[in-house]
Amino acid sequence: MTALISGLVDALFRTKISVKGTFLVTLAFSSVVFAELCPTPKRLSPEFGINRVIDGDTVLFDDGSRVRLTGFNSFELKDSGWKGRSAREAKRKVTEWLSRKKVRLTPWPAAMDRYGRLLGNLWLDNKYVGELLVSEGLALAVSVPPQNKLASCLSSLEWVARKARKGFWSLGQLPERIQAMDKNGFRFGVGSVTKIIDSKSFILDSRLRVVLPQADPNVRIGVRFEVRGWVSKSPQWLQNEAPWTLKLKDVANKVRVF
Repeated sequence: MTALISGLVDALFRTKISVKGTFLVTLAFSSVVFAELCPTPKRLSPEFGINRVIDGDTVLFDDGSRVRLTGFNSFELKDSGWKGRSAREAKRKVTEWLSRKKVRLTPWPAAMDRYGRLLGNLWLDNKYVGELLVSEGLALAVSVPPQNKLASCLSSLEWVARKARKGFWSLGQLPERIQAMDKNGFRFGVGSVTKIIDSKSFILDSRLRVVLPQADPNVRIGVRFEVRGWVSKSPQWLQNEAPWTLKLKDVANKVRVF
């Protein structure tokens, strides 16, 4: 076990990526424990049938409930180029995996988002939909509390897929350059700190304002970060300095790059 953890840490340093704070420890140990399977929770919903797979991270149950799967994000079907192709393949995989099968949802009872969708993780026996997509390089892990019980597991699976250049990782398109950011939606990008606004916000590449859930005294000018989450237009007063804003849901979605 010690040798395995040591090897993982060596791999982290060889790729020159360091994860901030305790997330590095979580990532290292979850890679060892959950390399093949995310842990099945103890409490699951009753069984549901799938009426329709809407896309890689949204399904419709046969009782009419619409479910947004949490812990990961696939690209949009309307996206062009490689993102659109990845989105279609993600939908195909989920449809194939869940066809004519019963599934369970966790946590249960499930919370709802502002669109009236149930929020949770979808399980087929002891397997989790997010595992399949993230492991195949068809979705990105993203931590959104409180639906983030499997964040470390999915991050470790993403790491393995990234190293193996599976799915969209084989294309060399991710992470995207912050400087090239030109629209809203889910983004996974990399850039350098060009301005510190206050203890909880800073600007990457004079283009993206990043708002943290808590203060980080380690943010400094010139430091490079990979960030992921949902981007929207910045308020008018900030448009000239940073036209886009990303409000991070969890510090785990910010990784320092050396």
